[in-house]
Amino acid sequence: MLSRPLNFPLPVHLFLYLLPALLLFSRAIADITVVLVAITFLVFSYKNRHWDWIKQPWFLAFLLFNAYLVFVNLPLSSEPSESLKYVLTFIRWPLFAMALSYWVFNNAENRQYFLIGLLLTMFFIIADTFWQYIFDVDWFGIERFSETRLTGPFRSPIPGTMLLRLWFIALFAALLIPVFKQSVIRQLTFMIVVMGTGFVFTFLTGERMALILFSAGCAVVFIAMLLAYKQYKQKLMLMLALLAITLVTTLFLSPEMFERSIVSIGSKLSTFAQSDYGSVFNAAWQVWQDNWWLGSGLHTYQTVCEQQQLLISSGLMCTHPHNLYLQLGAETGVVGLLLFLFMLYLLYKKVLGPLLVQRNWIQAALSFSVLTVSFWPLTGGISVLSNWVAALVWLGIAWVLAISAADASEPDQHLTAASR
Repeated sequence: MLSRPLNFPLPVHLFLYLLPALLLFSRAIADITVVLVAITFLVFSYKNRHWDWIKQPWFLAFLLFNAYLVFVNLPLSSEPSESLKYVLTFIRWPLFAMALSYWVFNNAENRQYFLIGLLLTMFFIIADTFWQYIFDVDWFGIERFSETRLTGPFRSPIPGTMLLRLWFIALFAALLIPVFKQSVIRQLTFMIVVMGTGFVFTFLTGERMALILFSAGCAVVFIAMLLAYKQYKQKLMLMLALLAITLVTTLFLSPEMFERSIVSIGSKLSTFAQSDYGSVFNAAWQVWQDNWWLGSGLHTYQTVCEQQQLLISSGLMCTHPHNLYLQLGAETGVVGLLLFLFMLYLLYKKVLGPLLVQRNWIQAALSFSVLTVSFWPLTGGISVLSNWVAALVWLGIAWVLAISAADASEPDQHLTAASR
């Protein structure tokens, strides 16, 4: 990391406030933002001769994966013209993450600006989506997608999927924003309220996979809270009991959503092979079998699936397999999948290693959740390889890299003395 924080002018502070909105509300604006940040960072690195960030093992592993895509996977792609633009621009994602972690999120003040912008943006989306749930139309006149699916301001039933990548970043505000971090009770209350709000919000959107992943992440975070706030266990358990009562009440006040978001999960799992998830998994597996070692080419799954009519009998569309690793296997083969998993291992090690050594349980749990809700095999809604969601995925990577690498002397990187 840089040895001293950069002193950014006001326009960059404004950028930090606006960054969440730039990545959330428009696929095109998100992609433009990612590209501009990556290019600006490369220019900055060239002018200042700061290239030490390239030496990070996870980034070198990504370069190896990217080289495989360019020199092996692309020439053998079943649809070279389709793969070309995605392969040649794939490098923008780690560059974007590196730019933010190394150049922007590298001091406490910038992280606070970003978190404030994130909380305000999320509050707007949550309020707009709740309004749509109550009145069937949001503030922009967008109607709900169906009786059991909401769109919020996105025009598609994806608000739960989009915010899933952000909830656990937002929880860092309890540790980094002064109004919360100065009081343990405020920290606990803020985290419990945010997790409760996230559960209710995701439940009401009707997005089952997002609800499962969010709930699992919250379980990890709550265990870490019990470890970090040992002298506050009774208060934590009381807060958990009150939260549970609130959530159960919400479930039974919305029977249609309860059926969609909770009951149907059990039904899906009990008949998984015959479910729509089972069908798309099987289709991806069949595509992979045809190109076991090297794959059919990046971003070709949909085309190959449609050409082979793999989902015709089930009446489903060939969008994405709802499984990151099946998609990578089908498109990049065993070789590409192993290279990606190696990069991911080094990334987790880079992020979690220092936090676990320092016994920063809360930050470790939050960082683990930020990464894992995106890289867990099962996904819903939009593929994490999609441009739109990928921007949020790599934003999360940038954030946890910056948190892990922050200087231990910075007071905002530790729990308050009372909570130790």
